[in-house]
Amino acid sequence: MSVSKILQTVGASEGTTDVGVILQRLTGASPMDVMNVRLIIEPQAAAAAVSNATVADIDAIRHAHEMAQAQDDLEGFEQWDGEFHRLIYSATRNDLLMTLEEILDVIRKRPQWLRIKRAHVTEQRRREYCQQHAEIVSNIANRNTNGAAEAMRRHLVSVLNGMFP
Repeated sequence: MSVSKILQTVGASEGTTDVGVILQRLTGASPMDVMNVRLIIEPQAAAAAVSNATVADIDAIRHAHEMAQAQDDLEGFEQWDGEFHRLIYSATRNDLLMTLEEILDVIRKRPQWLRIKRAHVTEQRRREYCQQHAEIVSNIANRNTNGAAEAMRRHLVSVLNGMFP
């Protein structure tokens, strides 16, 4: 379910407008707030993907990584980078986690976030992020729960340090 559909559903339901207000506040979160939340949630999502991902899921995650690696511009990389992370959340088979990822993705596409990325994501950093993605894929494919979580944590710390030097 998309974030806009969630907001519509929540807003239309009696007695649940508090959730709608919360979701609207979430979409206004700062890039630093988003990265801090990702550091809490996403390593555990990678670990859960190890347990729940099918071979097809792993192939899709690997494909998204390869497509991100093949891009020669930031916009193309961003599209496939987002897909890579979305597919990891999807492989958890946890609807709440997948919805949280959708909310985070909406925030990641806001102008403030994109300005920071354009200012700080160099070609060298993109190559580093792709190397980190390869490590995440390898750990998920090898069913290494701790390795996947740790690789994702290191990747997000790297992104955080790259965006906010």
